[in-house]
Amino acid sequence: MTFNYKTALIIGGSKGTGRDIALKLSEKGARTVVVARTVADLDALKSAAPLIETIALDAADDGVAKKLIAEISPDLLILAGGHQPKMQTLSELSWTEFSGAWNTDTKIAFEFTKAALLAPMENGGTIVSFASGAAIGGSPMSGGYAGAKRMQHFVANYGKWEADRRGLGLNFCTIYPKQLIAGSDIANDASTAYAEARSMSQEQFMSQWETPLTPGIIGDQVMGLLAGDQDGNSGAYGITGTGMEKMD
Repeated sequence: MTFNYKTALIIGGSKGTGRDIALKLSEKGARTVVVARTVADLDALKSAAPLIETIALDAADDGVAKKLIAEISPDLLILAGGHQPKMQTLSELSWTEFSGAWNTDTKIAFEFTKAALLAPMENGGTIVSFASGAAIGGSPMSGGYAGAKRMQHFVANYGKWEADRRGLGLNFCTIYPKQLIAGSDIANDASTAYAEARSMSQEQFMSQWETPLTPGIIGDQVMGLLAGDQDGNSGAYGITGTGMEKMD
């Protein structure tokens, strides 16, 4: 295995899966820049790994993607951050709550993919976008979240199509965690809501997966993908607690 990336930009890398990947990238010697909104989380990351550069801002704000891609010039872009949906039924949500993920997750995927195409990123560069298992089977208690995460996959596909037409040599990977990620804020909220709806405990709901999916497992699998463990880079990949497989 070889790891050839020099500069990684991680959106949403201050905790959870993004944080684990940031630490692994920094250990590999890549210049690692992490963008997130919460200063306390960024400070904790910086304390754990002083070589990681941190930037506190909202990646969904207008103009941020273009500015960061131009200034940092990454050859690896990880889109791991996003909206935490309000776990309620359709009739309980407002439109603002329903559409929250479209205005964060999907907008970030759109803006950063566009910026990567226009800069453009270095030939051979890779964009990794995190979708959700909800985008495969739906999620009736998280409003528009499932559709927004599915659109991220389409954005990656559209980006790959355009990059190929223009000979840019960019790779686009979509990662689908196919289980709730144990210990994450979204998993805690979702498992609580769905367990209550099914008249069971949170522990019973999470026990449907014999092997829990953790940020560390995802980080290891993504690093293997980036180092060439998989047959080719571009495409969609599903990850469970037992490993990763390429999706059709």
